[in-house]
Amino acid sequence: MANISITTACNRDCSYCFARSPAPRNMTIPEFERSLDFVQRSGMDQVRLLGGEPTLHPDFPRFVDSVLSRGLRLLIFSNGLMPEPAVRCLESAPADRAAVLINVAVPGECRPEEDLGQRSTLRRLGRRATLGLNIYAPTVRPDFLLGLIRDLGLSPCIRLGLAHCRVDQTNRFLHPRYYRVVGQGLAGFAGAARAEGVALEFDCGFVPCMFPPGFLDTAGITASDIGLRCSPLLDVLPDSRVVCCYPLASLHCEPIPEHHDAAWMRNRFEARFSWLRPAGIFRECAGCGLRASGQCAGGCLAAAMGRLRRAQFAVSLPNG
Repeated sequence: MANISITTACNRDCSYCFARSPAPRNMTIPEFERSLDFVQRSGMDQVRLLGGEPTLHPDFPRFVDSVLSRGLRLLIFSNGLMPEPAVRCLESAPADRAAVLINVAVPGECRPEEDLGQRSTLRRLGRRATLGLNIYAPTVRPDFLLGLIRDLGLSPCIRLGLAHCRVDQTNRFLHPRYYRVVGQGLAGFAGAARAEGVALEFDCGFVPCMFPPGFLDTAGITASDIGLRCSPLLDVLPDSRVVCCYPLASLHCEPIPEHHDAAWMRNRFEARFSWLRPAGIFRECAGCGLRASGQCAGGCLAAAMGRLRRAQFAVSLPNG
């Protein structure tokens, strides 16, 4: 799959955001159509629109129509603070082909008017909307999401993400030293979610060792389902450049290829960042059995790069 970021404009200022830009930039209609050509040339059947806040793009309804007219499925990543035309557009889109992932703020993290606006959007979208939560600190708990699903009639699913660092680490992010604390908390939350018929989905960067022993088996999740989620996802930026992923965006980008597909481009990014793969986010990654058996990639490459920068190296030269 590939993400198409259609704008850098956003109406929130999340401290953990790794996609913020100093100057708003909107993707043009020709650039968007070229991005859709790339998606279809790659044999993908889903388009994922991101931002910034993608619904702020002045041509958002037109972009939605363009995706659906090509017979593609659509997933919008939003903060829920949508302009009225965008909400109406999504309300009228076919429910089996258009869905919205709304990343919500933990209680007390947003202004009251933002909370009201987000809830209004969620109520209107109902089961079209899936809740997402970015965990940027070990104190962030997802328990409140179950109440939102019950009260607003949302899709019985929660997508959990770790707040990853940019390469320059200028954003707020969850340091790997807290991963096991977070994993313990999520293992407890999983039981409460399961009791209410709510499924959990894990975004990239999670590692099996952050969860208590036996949890993955109990939850019906294999180690590779969690550990191999770090790979070149491909994000198409508003200016049509393609990056491996947002955390690594400052290191390398390429234009959308005219004739090649996403698999070809992923291979190029995989080769470029292969030197980081052996590192892992923990020192213990070097001797991990799950890594040796190919069930874990060692966590987010941007976090692994951060560990390498903090490490102390000693080089011994041979005598003579």
